[in-house]
Amino acid sequence: MDKYQDGLVVEKRDTHNAASSWSGYDYQGKVAIYWVLYLINKMDLNDNNITDFSLEIEHLEDFTIKYTGNPHSIHQVKSYQDKTTISAYKEAILELMGKCAKYGSITSMHLHTCCSIDVPKKENLKKLLLETNPKTKIEQFKEYKDLLFEKGKFEEVYSKLFLNNQEDDSYKKVIGVLEIDGEIKTQIKKFYEKNNEFLEVKFTDSDENVNFIFHNFVHDINQFVASMHKKLIKKPEVPFSNFLDTLKYEFVFKFSKKTATSMLKYVLEEYFVQYCEKEELVPLECINWNKNWATICSLNDDEFLLLCKKLSPTISVNIDTIMPSEFREILIKPGVHKTLIPMVLEAGDFALQVEGVKDMFVLNKVGIHHLITTIAEESGKNAVKIQGKHVFKALKDDNNLTSILFDIHKLITNELEGPFEGTIVDVARAYQEFSQELDIKETITLPKRMEFITVNTAKGEFK
Repeated sequence: MDKYQDGLVVEKRDTHNAASSWSGYDYQGKVAIYWVLYLINKMDLNDNNITDFSLEIEHLEDFTIKYTGNPHSIHQVKSYQDKTTISAYKEAILELMGKCAKYGSITSMHLHTCCSIDVPKKENLKKLLLETNPKTKIEQFKEYKDLLFEKGKFEEVYSKLFLNNQEDDSYKKVIGVLEIDGEIKTQIKKFYEKNNEFLEVKFTDSDENVNFIFHNFVHDINQFVASMHKKLIKKPEVPFSNFLDTLKYEFVFKFSKKTATSMLKYVLEEYFVQYCEKEELVPLECINWNKNWATICSLNDDEFLLLCKKLSPTISVNIDTIMPSEFREILIKPGVHKTLIPMVLEAGDFALQVEGVKDMFVLNKVGIHHLITTIAEESGKNAVKIQGKHVFKALKDDNNLTSILFDIHKLITNELEGPFEGTIVDVARAYQEFSQELDIKETITLPKRMEFITVNTAKGEFK
């Protein structure tokens, strides 16, 4: 059981944890960010009670707003694109109302959806919920129905239930998947317009800065959930003060690895959604890609940026000093659409078992390791030679990249085909002989031959 302030105890069976499938980049995570920002915009920054609020993720509900340690409002998020009948949401509504009836500190319940729901009148909804018998969490729902219908709490709780957008609402409960980013940015802009006199820097409400803050929020939630999944965090709460600090003290000209990571993950997710639309695929059914995406979301900033360099080994970028003008060069859309995603979806048993960045997007055929890349350079008379030089320059500039590409034989690209060679640090000898002086390993080199192959050639090899 979880014990909150004022003696309120939440039973374990009323909680759930789907954090492993939850990330800041998902619709659910973005709705939580939107709601927190909406609430902050209603508050007076001179009032210190903002420190009494926190966002609880995937515990009592999809997300919960807590006040002085107790659940204040509970929220379920459903991303159905075209389900408008109440039957698709009846179990969610019953669960929300049951928890509200059980825990007295809850002042409101919200169902966030992508489309408006055809909500019946109160008595018809009551009848529908009374007849609802979920096949999971049977005892839990039995208790909820007893509280609502046998103990007569339905009328009291019904007044706290909020569905659909209403004309006089200052917030939205119905926001489309393609609209949620814009709604978050609107709330960020509102904050800066309302609190301009409290801020130390100018141009905070510029589109560039609003976009920057948006990506930082998404990244922060993603990293928090990743830490929950790894069981590094025992209390699944983010104080509102954390959101406020980001709004007040982070600024676009303080471009960081965190921002670059957030933007690149966002871009990669966007490319995948676009690819699925183009190929008429259902994103949730792309199992191979989703497994890799779950791993990607769990990587820290340094690991993810190293993975990006691995996918684009012709780009030489220092991830410690990455600039805004450089980050989009790392993941090229044609390379992602024509090579990375198709090869991942068809990888099957040829993909290495992923234990870290080194194993990701590597295919093995009889001991020959193939790296799926996003290299989108067009073919030409000297293209292989030129891009090969870029690869070896990137390896020379980054020993970490050298380490994870040391065993790679072939690089899968859009159009390039042919061998190339150069000099590479002999990682095994260097670490063996100079384990305490890693810089000296740069003097231990050996020739290495690699090969570009096209995605079509690779598909032929991995049939």
